[in-house]
Amino acid sequence: MSLRLSLSITLLALSASALSAQSLPQGYYIQGYIGATQLQDTNLSGTIGGSSQSVFGDFDTGYGIGLAVGREIPQWSNGNIGTRIELELSYRDNDVDSLNFTGNGGGSEVNTSGDITSASIFANILFDFKQQGKFTPYAGFGVGAQRTDFGLSYGPGVTIQDSDTSFALQAIAGVSYDLNDATALTFDARYGRAFNVSSPRLAPNGVSTGSVEDDLDNLSLNFGVRFTF
Repeated sequence: MSLRLSLSITLLALSASALSAQSLPQGYYIQGYIGATQLQDTNLSGTIGGSSQSVFGDFDTGYGIGLAVGREIPQWSNGNIGTRIELELSYRDNDVDSLNFTGNGGGSEVNTSGDITSASIFANILFDFKQQGKFTPYAGFGVGAQRTDFGLSYGPGVTIQDSDTSFALQAIAGVSYDLNDATALTFDARYGRAFNVSSPRLAPNGVSTGSVEDDLDNLSLNFGVRFTF
């Protein structure tokens, strides 16, 4: 995972530099962030082998990166609260810690491996609660879509492996610190949910034994930089 993380950080830095070099119109900003992300326990449920079964999953803390382009809307703002809209792209990766298939009884499955990754696009609306000092709390929410890639395996080669695109929402709360008029450091928490994410469950011979589905929740803590033009 360290190689993927290094490549992701490099891509994020190059994207931010390229956007900066293009000199966005005045009033716009770009923001990049990187952070720790925790995929919440999953309950991938469905009809497997003709009966209702579930594959419960527990995941390690992973990483996420994001890049956003936005601007403040003066018509929606006042002296104390500024309103921003932005388009955000993000990527997250969480390795699996344990899986438990109800069809095998209690206890974790053996030979558990793999991860769940996701790429998301969100349209966010954010509210800045302006202060006299350099700190500015903010909060908001986003509506978008998430592309989820399953790459899970356990037992003698049973896999949950497919991609699915679904509707997603997120809530955001954080604070920024102004280094100068054009640059701010950011720290925020983002809680997202992708709805009705599904994947087939494949036997060791590659034949589908059914499909499973769940809403996927993810909590991330992120550090970032925002450049205003």
